[in-house]
Amino acid sequence: EIGSGLVGSEMCIRDRDRYSISDAEREVLEMLWKQEGEVKQSQLLAMFEKEGKEWKRQTLNTFLARLEEKGLVKREGGLVSAAYGEKKYNCLQMKEVLDKLFHGKVSNFVAAFSRENLINDEDIEELLELLEGKNKEE
Repeated sequence: EIGSGLVGSEMCIRDRDRYSISDAEREVLEMLWKQEGEVKQSQLLAMFEKEGKEWKRQTLNTFLARLEEKGLVKREGGLVSAAYGEKKYNCLQMKEVLDKLFHGKVSNFVAAFSRENLINDEDIEELLELLEGKNKEE
């Protein structure tokens, strides 16, 4: 469970950064997503070597340990797999950013982009269509 055993501000800090990962950790997840299932750690290392990465076994193990600690990777019996698919992970990461920077509100996110003129008329049209479609489903 997220933040288990922690209280107050400790839990907030841990929860807030749960899905934040380094570029190298993202590369590991992307390689696991390509496999669509479990893979041996030695096979994973060989895949990176094939792509020109000169990581040592311990380097990969460090990345996997960090990802496992965040609940993003499962390791069991010498096999490794992603805990979430790419779409689910991206949604979790977006939610974390919303919570962290925009108090969990999409409206605050859109307002910030609007104030900075980062939303064009085409974006507005697409957003309205998405929202109207959502309302029709309910």
